[in-house]
Amino acid sequence: MCILIVRRLTNPRVRATSSAMDIGILLLLFLQLVVGLASIFVSAGHMDGEEMLKLMSWAQNILIFNPTTAAASIASVHWIYKLHILLGMGIFVLFPFSRLVHIWSVPVKYLRRNYQVVRSK
Repeated sequence: MCILIVRRLTNPRVRATSSAMDIGILLLLFLQLVVGLASIFVSAGHMDGEEMLKLMSWAQNILIFNPTTAAASIASVHWIYKLHILLGMGIFVLFPFSRLVHIWSVPVKYLRRNYQVVRSK
C-alpha cells in the first residue's frame, strides 16, 4: 500500500491521470488499514471477547435497521473500534463516486477470449 501511494504521488505519468478522489480513497484505505492493525493491540487487552460481542450486536442491529439499539451497543467500546467503523462507512459512501466502482463492471467476455490483445506504440 505504501508503494502504491508513493508511486501515485511521485510518478509524473501516474499523477497526471490521478484525480483527487483517487488519492483520497487510497489514503482512506491506508488509514483504515493502519487503524485496523492498531486495533489488534487493543483487542489483546480484551481476551474475553466482550468488546467483540458488542461489535457483533452493533452489526446485527444495523442489518435489521435498528439504529438506536446499534448506537447504544457500541457506546462503551474503545474509540479505535469506532474510528474503524467510521472509516469503513466512509469507504462505502465514497465507493460509488471513485474508480473503485470498476470492481462491479468487469467485462465477463474478456474472461473467455482466446486471443491476446497487443497494442502497438
